[in-house]
Amino acid sequence: MSRFRVLSAMLAIAAVVVTCVFFAPAAWFGDLVAGHSRLRLVYPSGTIWNGSAVLGVSDGRSTRMLPGRIGWEFRWKDLMYGRMGVAIEHDTIEDAIEVSYDGRTALLGPGRAIWPAAMLEILGAPFNTISPGGQLRIRWGESRLTRDGFYGTVQVDWDKAQSALSPVVPLGDFRVVLTANGGEGEASLTTLRGPLLLEGQGRMQAGTIRFSGTADAEPDMRASLNGLIGVLGPRSGEKVLLNWEYNS
Repeated sequence: MSRFRVLSAMLAIAAVVVTCVFFAPAAWFGDLVAGHSRLRLVYPSGTIWNGSAVLGVSDGRSTRMLPGRIGWEFRWKDLMYGRMGVAIEHDTIEDAIEVSYDGRTALLGPGRAIWPAAMLEILGAPFNTISPGGQLRIRWGESRLTRDGFYGTVQVDWDKAQSALSPVVPLGDFRVVLTANGGEGEASLTTLRGPLLLEGQGRMQAGTIRFSGTADAEPDMRASLNGLIGVLGPRSGEKVLLNWEYNS
């Protein structure tokens, strides 16, 4: 084979490779995300570098999807600094989230988001029984993900909480703060206001959060909230003991 034919064949192969890389479908990104988290990118469009999809969260059996589409755009200028960067946008996110990866550590910029409280059902019991309503206000500082685990703090406020099992609306406002330090971390649950009183602490180890606490109601609301509280755990006097376990 002549040198000209060899060169032509090499150029053709290079052209195919470049085309595949630059026009790789967004579905490839979805497969990557699904392989490393509980997030799912449904109905993807565009390319792996600049695309969009419906964002879903899976509990291993079904996927609950958020309204609207999530969009991402590869930040080519980050390559000059030896890392890959992506800007992520969604209707539930106040500002675009900056994510970068240098081959060892993934950095997540600070952000805020608002999700429907119905998303709590992906955690399983007791949320898939009480059918939660209201909204979740989520905020986090700059965080990082390494082979050792997640490092950062996430605060979730459940505002104007509701449940299909209770006529009391709202049940209250609640706050969960999770601080992770690699494979370990701590979580706290407090009641900010409202007739339903939830308190507790949790610990995270090896991706599993074990939470213990109590559920009660203001004295004049115990009769109205008795049925809902009974679903949350075993009773101990006027209170209910919370013993929940979740895998990340």
